Amino acid sequence: LLLLSLARGSPFTEGLNEYDLKDVRSVAYDSLFLARDEVKGTDDDDDDVNDKPQEDVGDITYWIYEAKTDDGIFTKEGIPHMREAEDTIRTNTNYDEYCVLDYNTTDAEAVVSECRKPLSVLNIYYASVWNSTLAQEVIEALTPEMRNIFNEQAPCVKFGGIQCDNPRNETLETSVKMLSDKIDTMIATWDGVGDLNKNVDEVTKFIAHINELETKRDAVNFYIDKNFNVLNTVTKYSRSIFWWGELLNGTKNEDESEEKLKKFIVDNLLKSWNKITGNNNGEVKSYFFQISLLFEIIIIILRNDALLAISSFLAVFFYLRFMIGSWFLAAVGMFEIFMSLPLAWFTFSYIFQIKYFSALNVLCIFIVIAIGADDIFVFMDAYKQSATKGKEVVSSLETRMSWVFRRSGWAMLLTSATTCAAFLITLVSPIASTASFGLFAAFVILYDYFLVMSLYCTAVVIYHNLFETKECCCSCDFWVKNDPTPTKIAFEKEETGDVVELDRVSRFFKEKLAPFILIGRNRIFIAIPLVTLLTVTAIYSFKLESTTSAEQFLDDDHPLQKASTILDKEFPRTQEDDNSKVFFVWGLENVNRKGVNQLLKPDSIGKPVFVEDFAFNEECQTKMLKVCQILRTDDRFEDFIVREKGLRMIDCFVEELGAFNVMSFTDDPDRCTAVKTQEWTSEKWQVPPSNLSSTMKLFTPTPTCYGDKSIVNYYEDSMGWDGSKLRYAAISLDSSILSPNTNQGEDQVRRHYDTFIKFAKELDDTMGVCQSKTIMTDLDQGFVYMNNQRIYGSTAFLGAFLGVVIAFLVLFVSTRKLHVSVFACLSILAVLVGVIGSTTIFGWTLGTTEAILISILAGFSVDYVIHLAHAYVHAEGNTDERIIAAYSDMGISVFSGMLTSVVASIPLFFCTLTFFAKFGTFLCTTIVFSWIFANFGFMCLLAQFKIPITKKWW
Repeated sequence: LLLLSLARGSPFTEGLNEYDLKDVRSVAYDSLFLARDEVKGTDDDDDDVNDKPQEDVGDITYWIYEAKTDDGIFTKEGIPHMREAEDTIRTNTNYDEYCVLDYNTTDAEAVVSECRKPLSVLNIYYASVWNSTLAQEVIEALTPEMRNIFNEQAPCVKFGGIQCDNPRNETLETSVKMLSDKIDTMIATWDGVGDLNKNVDEVTKFIAHINELETKRDAVNFYIDKNFNVLNTVTKYSRSIFWWGELLNGTKNEDESEEKLKKFIVDNLLKSWNKITGNNNGEVKSYFFQISLLFEIIIIILRNDALLAISSFLAVFFYLRFMIGSWFLAAVGMFEIFMSLPLAWFTFSYIFQIKYFSALNVLCIFIVIAIGADDIFVFMDAYKQSATKGKEVVSSLETRMSWVFRRSGWAMLLTSATTCAAFLITLVSPIASTASFGLFAAFVILYDYFLVMSLYCTAVVIYHNLFETKECCCSCDFWVKNDPTPTKIAFEKEETGDVVELDRVSRFFKEKLAPFILIGRNRIFIAIPLVTLLTVTAIYSFKLESTTSAEQFLDDDHPLQKASTILDKEFPRTQEDDNSKVFFVWGLENVNRKGVNQLLKPDSIGKPVFVEDFAFNEECQTKMLKVCQILRTDDRFEDFIVREKGLRMIDCFVEELGAFNVMSFTDDPDRCTAVKTQEWTSEKWQVPPSNLSSTMKLFTPTPTCYGDKSIVNYYEDSMGWDGSKLRYAAISLDSSILSPNTNQGEDQVRRHYDTFIKFAKELDDTMGVCQSKTIMTDLDQGFVYMNNQRIYGSTAFLGAFLGVVIAFLVLFVSTRKLHVSVFACLSILAVLVGVIGSTTIFGWTLGTTEAILISILAGFSVDYVIHLAHAYVHAEGNTDERIIAAYSDMGISVFSGMLTSVVASIPLFFCTLTFFAKFGTFLCTTIVFSWIFANFGFMCLLAQFKIPITKKWW
């Protein structure tokens, strides 16, 4: 098994395709994703060739600042702390060897370079020149009325009439242009190389006014939080970005460049960064994260959390030793628990050939520790009790172990079968990771049962023959066979009538708890807190809501999580952020899913299908340009698209294609102005299909007007050019909410999705000239994840309900007693309600983690009540006698199993990874509720109704 594991490498499947294959969102996503990859694979055009060192962005460093006072970040006391953080980079003598270099050509045709200016508000507060008089003129001019006029007329001034929403007014345009020029004069001096401005408040006020102007706010809006405006010039948060270059000198590829950069940061900067983040000044709390260091940080977190997992394993081992009284049996017990994992993995991966191995499967370590220890206690308690069950049982070791097998084996089979079935219910989920987890967990539980009944049983026989009656392992006769054997001693006691005393815990359950339960008034005292607990948790269960924000990966107090939360919640989405793009695509059919099975072939998600009759003709081009204009101007999309320089960020390659076809420019410095003002639309700009191929071959290598890439690379996702044919065409926009780095709440994303999918359906009525339906999707799985959240929520409660149904069927078939099965299921339902209500009390919402845990809740809730129900049915006598016997036989086993599970879950409380911390809390809560309702709820119901056990099924 070890050799197979090493040969295969990491068993985990990269979770890129965790979605419902049949859902329209995943179909749309894969349709474009696969088509893009196929087109890129057939395109003979080379990527942009960059011969200049450090010209590309290889990595970024974020600094995030949080105010500690109500005065905000932008104060004379707070700004120097921000400067201190950024100076660790700015003033490093080797910074220019690692920064992104911007290259320029001088009048003498010499190429010079300098480090790209960081994106920081300190460029403003430390500007080398600050014209206070001009700043005051701008502030005074920007009255509320003038700000409205500016926002109406500035697009007309900057981009011409094509961008005007209102009639042209030359007088107003002149005033706006003069004011715009003054602002540009101020912005041009923001270089960050001067001293701190003496009038901080004036600078802050100027920033607040500029932020009100749609075509100018790009210069400031990245640095301020959502609540900052002209009426509230206090920002609690700010942020900055430093860019690191690629390829670095002396490196041949991106990997080498990244390693060199990482070494430089670790050796020269990281220590000072950590010192700054730990600075306890009273003004500003600083956070940083370096993209290239994230992996190392996550590895450290995983290592620390793994140590907690090991501590959980050790805690259970020592508790087993304490309860069993044998180092040998405790060691064998932990070994068989551990071995159930590789055996399950071998069966899962090699026998059933399931290749999708979910990261969720790691949870099976803790699941099998809890359930495996419970099985060991059941087996050992049956073994100990067998010594008191009469001469027929202890007449020989064979008869004794036969009794133990029948008693414990049947009880464990019931719980194992029910738990396995509860986990197998996850197969109803269309999400492969959840189904993979449930199936693997079922195999783990199954193998744990087999190993307890075989390996552990063998160990008990060895223990019986060699070690049971010996107190010290260091004596010379420790390995000598016992004579007489413990079974023979028990037989002699039976013959002489000696009474074998129960241990203290068993005596408590038999002599204290059972009689207490049998007194009617005591059951009332028990019922009151149980009903109160159930009522409160039931109320909170109905208050459980779906998550409405990005789900956390780390603990709240971890600096990475704090930085991520601040970036996600406190800042507006700007043009500088890493925004997801939403695409409207023509030329593609739905992806072909024939033969796709994610469990067996995780990497196979289908094949792209192109529309054979896709017509990128003049009419189609005209319609696409019209769609671009609608997206830029229609009020429906105002809240959904990020703006840059006052315009919504729409990528429309048809605009650049049309301008190129009319003007045929490549190096004209005014070409981009012509593209954006759309002066060329007055001429015949459309490319005839007969000329499309030749035009595209000339057009695609030219530089785009929206960056430093070529056309073919800038529009690689939306322009399906394969080098000879345009196979699909798309328009994209920058979403104001979707991000490739975080997943938002379902409600937020659905508002975006509903707006865009409605527009896509409208386009189907107008884009028929392209001979293709409209596909709307993103390429960061934002809409897919939105649907996943809905699936997690619906399948969570479905899984929990089906788990209860399966538990009822197993109990009814095994006990053949209807009332026992009903009472047991009522206990399980109470656990479900209690745990779900507790999650709300804990402040959790129904996100991915919570939904997965609820879906497997029934699997954790059944063990204790099934053990007691089985013991009650197989006991003899009336109801009272059976209750006493059930507590006597199973009370200690259930109690020990509960304590073991709680001990196993406690180390998880301290995990940094949110998933493991929540799982530990969930496991502990479930186990405690299960034990309480099994011992006090289920047993009280039996005692209260006193329904006799007969040969009938009810």
